[in-house]
Amino acid sequence: MKLRDLVEYVPARAAEAVLGALPRGPADRLGLGAGSAAWRLGTRREVVEEQITAAFPDRDPEWVAETTRACYRHFGQEIAAIARIGRYGGECLLSRFPGGAEALALHREATGGGGAIIVTGHIGNWEAAGAYLAAAGLPMAAVVKRQRNPAFNDRMLETRRRSGVEPIYMQDAHTRIPEALREGKTVALVADQDAGRRGVFVPFLGREASTFRGPARLALSQDVPLFFGAAVRLGPDYGWVLEAIEKPPPGKGALSEYTRRWVSRLEAQVRLHPEQYFWFHRRWKTRPPGTTAGA
Repeated sequence: MKLRDLVEYVPARAAEAVLGALPRGPADRLGLGAGSAAWRLGTRREVVEEQITAAFPDRDPEWVAETTRACYRHFGQEIAAIARIGRYGGECLLSRFPGGAEALALHREATGGGGAIIVTGHIGNWEAAGAYLAAAGLPMAAVVKRQRNPAFNDRMLETRRRSGVEPIYMQDAHTRIPEALREGKTVALVADQDAGRRGVFVPFLGREASTFRGPARLALSQDVPLFFGAAVRLGPDYGWVLEAIEKPPPGKGALSEYTRRWVSRLEAQVRLHPEQYFWFHRRWKTRPPGTTAGA
């Protein structure tokens, strides 16, 4: 392991061990405090404020500042939750999803126990969402990106496998996803980052956003249901959102329309819980041809 990777990994692993060992209440409070500290340091704060301002143009600067701080605190808290998943697996979440049984019933009714695609965005706690579904008995796989730091990469794989989620690297997705679907697994994709020029542009929070085609393309090509899912924090527990996305009529615009439909569900959740969205990514980095660069 390179020295730089070691310097990054050791303190992060130590923090994870502490957070995972603490009871949930103290761990959450420590995570909230860490988020507040990151906010004070100003880590990417300008990016967060720019994007929130553009997405909510009718809100005043005070609301933007409050939402920005709440965003940092939220993700500090969710890092603590992920640390507990790494220690205890997804079983520690089973009592924290009061609406989970209804969502699972909807999924089973739509799929008949077969494979499906669940697409989500960086809202709430996407790691907890997958871990909960796996712990509740749903065969799960998730498409993941290989991390630059090999120690971080191995630890993330270990955490996902411990929670019962099979990780699929992006470079293996074209072969492994169809296999997983044939095995009756539900494949989760977090697909709301900027997709560059390869993406399809669909409306998101008032602007056209380059969005990955993969979830819609897979659902169409493999003829499986497409769901939008999210686990949003509601006090000490999570609210579970699972919505079946109606398949559009076949034709040239089907892929774009399918993508637009799931992105509209994500937008609805962001408007309800703006402090739980990962504004740290430059979501509108790629602009449609003929327009200037945005935040």
